[in-house]
Amino acid sequence: MRRLSHFETLVFYDGVQIFTAKDQFDTRFICMLFEKGERSDKYLCAPISLPKLGQFLEGRIDLRDIFHNPEVKELYQIEASTNNLLEMPATPVAESLPEWLPEPGFFMEPAEPLETEVEREAATRRRAVIHCKLEPPEARWEPAIYAENLAQAVKLVQRLVKHAFRRFLRNLGKEERDRLLSAENYQLKVFAFSEGSFNIHMESSAPADLFGHVDISMALERIDCVVSLSEEPAEAVQKILDLGPHFAAAYRDLLSFISETDTSLGYSWAAPDRKISRNKISTSQAKPLYKAITERSELGSEIVRIVGKLTKVDEKTRTWRLTSEETNKEVSGSSEIDLAGLTIETERYEFICEERVEEEKGTGRELTKLYLRSYQKL
Repeated sequence: MRRLSHFETLVFYDGVQIFTAKDQFDTRFICMLFEKGERSDKYLCAPISLPKLGQFLEGRIDLRDIFHNPEVKELYQIEASTNNLLEMPATPVAESLPEWLPEPGFFMEPAEPLETEVEREAATRRRAVIHCKLEPPEARWEPAIYAENLAQAVKLVQRLVKHAFRRFLRNLGKEERDRLLSAENYQLKVFAFSEGSFNIHMESSAPADLFGHVDISMALERIDCVVSLSEEPAEAVQKILDLGPHFAAAYRDLLSFISETDTSLGYSWAAPDRKISRNKISTSQAKPLYKAITERSELGSEIVRIVGKLTKVDEKTRTWRLTSEETNKEVSGSSEIDLAGLTIETERYEFICEERVEEEKGTGRELTKLYLRSYQKL
């Protein structure tokens, strides 16, 4: 038996009216409310392909057409409690259902015509979509790129987005921050390639909310602010400083990749609730900007405050471990000052640490290390 789970709400009015769902085989469905009850609601569901779903979201076909002319000649009925749209058994129903079908003329139309491919994909896929245009020397005569450079470019873009998103979280309250900590909120998925130098199409793992907003947009807007200053290295470096050492290290490594491989990077992105944004870092811009970043030693470090109780202190090696009250997780580090007199488990301390981003020898993997600068008992 098919079991459907809610994927994305499309129309909400006094409850979920229309939504998309997936079954255990990853088939996409569009589901329409046809009977509302006190404890449960009934929906008519039709299998739908992504291209046809895209046509519906773009306002090119109406809702009735999806159910009256289904791509697969089968319709299903589900019954769901008001607060639970997961793992719903789907029962096949007869094809002739005129009383259940919607009236003609119900279209889902975007607020404005979608003129670019990235905007159309964002609307169709209901996610933030990014097109990265790589221009390596090998792509100047055909759409090709060395596999190692492709893998490195995708990894560097993902790393940049990750740290921009985590920096955005710092400005939020604890409850909201905890809600968004999941990696799904900053992870990207590659879903297509296209010609024109070498174009990579990526999308956010997390779908848009009811209003078309995707939280990863907050990270992409911060990246936009930095990239838009590529012709002004001094101003760009100051903006990078504001985004912290992890973002700085990621941006520095991206600029190094652009310079060393002679690969300009352009990108455009859109989300269902916003228009397209475009930016580019050329090789001529990357080199002086990389130089300006590497000359600022403080880009690799940041002062952080941690409050909690110690679980370990080693005076000989000057290492420590503390449970943070903010995250309820253990953090550890070394110390540049004497640790004599510190008490574990019973006393609360405020640690002022320098957080440094360093590279692991041999692998080049990014490591975060904490160095205690001062402390006080609370």
